[in-house]
Amino acid sequence: MRFGIILPTFGAGAAPQMIIDTALAAERLGFDSVWVTDHLALPKEDAVRMGHIFEAITTLSFLAARTKRVQLGISTLVLPQRNPVEVAKEIATLDALSDGRVIMTAAIGWSAGEYANLGQNFNNRARRMGEALKVLQLLWSGGETFSFQGKYYHFEQAVISPQPVQSGGPPLWLAGNSPPALKRALDFGDGWHPTALTANLVAERLSSVRSLIGTRPFTICNRLHIDFSAQPDPQVAHLYGTFDQIREQLQAHGSAGVNYVILDFQARTQTERIRSMKAFQKEIMPDWDQGI
Repeated sequence: MRFGIILPTFGAGAAPQMIIDTALAAERLGFDSVWVTDHLALPKEDAVRMGHIFEAITTLSFLAARTKRVQLGISTLVLPQRNPVEVAKEIATLDALSDGRVIMTAAIGWSAGEYANLGQNFNNRARRMGEALKVLQLLWSGGETFSFQGKYYHFEQAVISPQPVQSGGPPLWLAGNSPPALKRALDFGDGWHPTALTANLVAERLSSVRSLIGTRPFTICNRLHIDFSAQPDPQVAHLYGTFDQIREQLQAHGSAGVNYVILDFQARTQTERIRSMKAFQKEIMPDWDQGI
């Protein structure tokens, strides 16, 4: 199992130095990746937690210059709110500048108000999502010029250069907890990215599609809160409790099929966040390095 860190890019206290320090600590401690969260223009009623949020692609571009090894992920880009040609160009540029360290996850989103604020249609977002994914894959496929004629997107002889360093583009995981989201991931993606889904529900979702996954490389990456000080609750997906309890919870996720976890450390201060990351690196990660 691999481990990434959700960066504190949103919430009232999110600040540049906090983001930078967390990313550098993650790289120094040997975590596999760092992750930003995406929203652009939430309406007030939807913006309680994420009204103050650093834009995802801009933030990763800045962090690409400050880091050397750690992979750079977005969890999760709301793709149908954007022009997919612009997204393809931005992500290809980021992959080129970071020497192939980008991971992208995409979803259809949930805030009708945010779609309205961006002048985008909320009601057909699922249909546009499939076409937008085809656009990304085409524009990352190599070559000099690209043409596409779809229902929602079309372009002729577009020059998209530079291409991503990673052949075929960065890993593209499709996010969402529902069976349709998993089907979209199987149809279009390199992985499935649920958020706060219990191990039992992950196993249930995957039970009917394991034959479709087969032996193909396919990542199952769950996004989870982690809090060493809180009491565990078997009905809650997040990681809580002692080191031993968290090991057991991670083992349950691994048995369900999860092979990547990105961790959102619940911390009241930056000092507490870094301390918790160090504790996880010391007490938990060596067990997984040994295959436990």
